[in-house]
Amino acid sequence: MQFSRYVNEGKQATLIGSTVVQSESAFYGTYAALSSSLNLYSGGRQEAGYRAADSELKAAHEDYENLKVKQFSKVLEDYAALLKAQEEYRSLLYLEELYVSLEEATQKAYQRGIASRLDIGNARLQSGKRHQQALQQLTTLESKAGQLAVSIGLELPEKERLQAADSLPPPPALPEIKATPSTDETLAEHPALRAAQQRVEAARNKISAARGMFLPKVDLVGNYNWSGRDNASASNAVDATKANSYSFGLLVQQHLPPFTGETTALQTAQAELREAEAQLKETRLGLLNAKKQALAEFAQARRSLDIARQAEKEADEALMLHRARRQHGRSDEQTYTEAQANAVQRRLERFFQETNYRLIGWAAQALLSPRHYLEILRNKLQ
Repeated sequence: MQFSRYVNEGKQATLIGSTVVQSESAFYGTYAALSSSLNLYSGGRQEAGYRAADSELKAAHEDYENLKVKQFSKVLEDYAALLKAQEEYRSLLYLEELYVSLEEATQKAYQRGIASRLDIGNARLQSGKRHQQALQQLTTLESKAGQLAVSIGLELPEKERLQAADSLPPPPALPEIKATPSTDETLAEHPALRAAQQRVEAARNKISAARGMFLPKVDLVGNYNWSGRDNASASNAVDATKANSYSFGLLVQQHLPPFTGETTALQTAQAELREAEAQLKETRLGLLNAKKQALAEFAQARRSLDIARQAEKEADEALMLHRARRQHGRSDEQTYTEAQANAVQRRLERFFQETNYRLIGWAAQALLSPRHYLEILRNKLQ
């Protein structure tokens, strides 16, 4: 809408909107217009733009799903680290108690004349060493607990820290692997791969939109006008406003050569497509390599766990033998304590390997079945 005061000298023609008025004196004029435009054809650029935006939205959704899997896996890794730190701290405290008891027993043996000061010094050195290791491990334990709190987004009071209550749940059986050198059914639904595929589709639609810029744009346009005038006052001019004219028709716009902007936009879109295709290939190859590595690590973790279990069994058997020899006076306190310490170390190593085995199994599950990974793990925890 528009309101103006016009002053004309002589018989000059005055244009108000699309209306020509004639006046020899000053007057007040009003003008209003209602316009509309409906696009009929734009070379397909708008439709392609919508499809590109939809593909980018789907890619962002897949990125979010992939981020959830990664973040949950990070929490699981930090929880496993806290588990191992707690178990090692408990083991070190137990070893410290063993060597403190050995030091006391050695002192009693010295008083009876069957041990030397060297034996006492060695026992004291071992107990001090275990005490120092326990203090260092306590610092590590605090660090791992803090790292887990950060991963899950907890802000704890200064004197509180997280504790791992249970061991990691055993992972389910891995899905059956059916793969060729170029495809892999287990990775086809991976969010990272689907996001890369959607970005390729978005880049292709951007090329279609850029090509549409070379084509004409056709719009159906309409316009309706109102105008009024009065020599006395503005309010009278407003009151005098009435329908004046209307128009409608087709508006055709066509850019002319050299199409500099259009060519640049097309070349940019083509470059984005090449980059998206390269990223898709890199993502696919990276997932294939990660799958092979995950399966190899899982198999290796299983073998390491079997070895650790066997070593723990042998250490327990040796401890039983030394306990029996000690009861019959055929083994001294030092040898028996070392057998106990060895059994504790083997038990700790078996716990580490079992935790690693379960963690690697869940990591493989997250890679091979990411869409069901969180659901399966949640059911295991429940």
